[in-house]
Amino acid sequence: MNIILESIALKKPVLNCRACDANTLKSIIPLGELPLANALLASSVASEEFLYNLEIMLCETCGLAQLRDLIDPSQLFSEYVYFSSNSDTMLNSVAQLVERLIPHLPNNAHVIEIASNDGYLLKNYIKHHIEVLGIDPAKNIAEIANENGISTLCDFFSEAFALKLVFENKQADIIHANNVMAHVPDINGFVKGIKHLLKPNGFAVIEVPYFLDLVQKLEFDTIYHEHVFYFSVKPLKMLFERHGLQLFDIEKIEIHGGTLRLFLGHKDAHSVKSIIEEMITQENALHLYELATFESFMKQLAILKSDLLVALTKLKESGQKIAAYGASAKGTTLLNYFGINQDYLHFVVDKSTVKQGLYTPGTRLPIKNPDALIVEKVNHALLLAWNFAEEIIGQQQDFIRQGGNFIFPLEPNRALP
Repeated sequence: MNIILESIALKKPVLNCRACDANTLKSIIPLGELPLANALLASSVASEEFLYNLEIMLCETCGLAQLRDLIDPSQLFSEYVYFSSNSDTMLNSVAQLVERLIPHLPNNAHVIEIASNDGYLLKNYIKHHIEVLGIDPAKNIAEIANENGISTLCDFFSEAFALKLVFENKQADIIHANNVMAHVPDINGFVKGIKHLLKPNGFAVIEVPYFLDLVQKLEFDTIYHEHVFYFSVKPLKMLFERHGLQLFDIEKIEIHGGTLRLFLGHKDAHSVKSIIEEMITQENALHLYELATFESFMKQLAILKSDLLVALTKLKESGQKIAAYGASAKGTTLLNYFGINQDYLHFVVDKSTVKQGLYTPGTRLPIKNPDALIVEKVNHALLLAWNFAEEIIGQQQDFIRQGGNFIFPLEPNRALP
């Protein structure tokens, strides 16, 4: 196996904040050289594999957490292995959201989704005969969406792309952008594009993982190269205001370990809820923007690594068979940063047929159908996709009845059942 280290990750490391351009970035969470999270391998003996620096910096001016190094987005997203429709949790969440939003739409409404994936959200509007447009850069996924009758343009969203749609008279009453804003290096261009594309009384609904939850719950495995930004309310409010948009409401939801659902529109177009300033006050009170917070974070992470490796070693030494559930992006970060490989795990299982038959990045574990947990008599499954724990455990009752249980990697002493 030939491992190639790319210390500058194809592009020069950031020197100034990508949002406010201040030269006040400080390293807070350095995770070292890791493989790309979704770069699944065709063989366990691939000739070479690239590793890239994974390190979060904090802007001491605006408070935005962001990666030091960038990967070219075309390398990450042109072909993609994550299909949103594989998660019942995601499907239920967006279906409920759309039902809430439809009464607020005008006649002849137009809805756009940025990073629309396979159309898992937009199909809920189509059922109500509402015109939709998806935008997604992954050719394989955009093709599937179009085949399923969901009009989808295959491209990266940007200010220039938004202006093209405006010229074609395709402005939106609602713009959705779920779990995409963290992926876009030109964050100012992204927000400008939303500004252009929104009708005067329109609004955007954006979901992003919440950085405060990551820090408080030690969710370090949600850090990977696809996520350039790690958002909290204070820098988001400043970012939107810089481009004439106003954050007017926030909902806190539990998906992905803690997510912010943001509602924003043109300045003064919507009444602003008090929750925004309340959440900023809470962030400051919990010292989210202080470097000492992250010194403590890294110490706790070292303890977590030790505890999990000790737990897995004891199980293995007692003759227990251990696999993992979820060939997820967060699994790549956790397995590689903790050094959990074939010495601890026999294989990984995943519901996605696109991933089955491939191998995990860095650790090169085979990815199998979840039935392998039963067929190969696994005793313990390390739950890498812990953000969908309830859904997965509900699906794996046969494994549990056979005597198997799930180990939660961020809580090594917790197991279900």
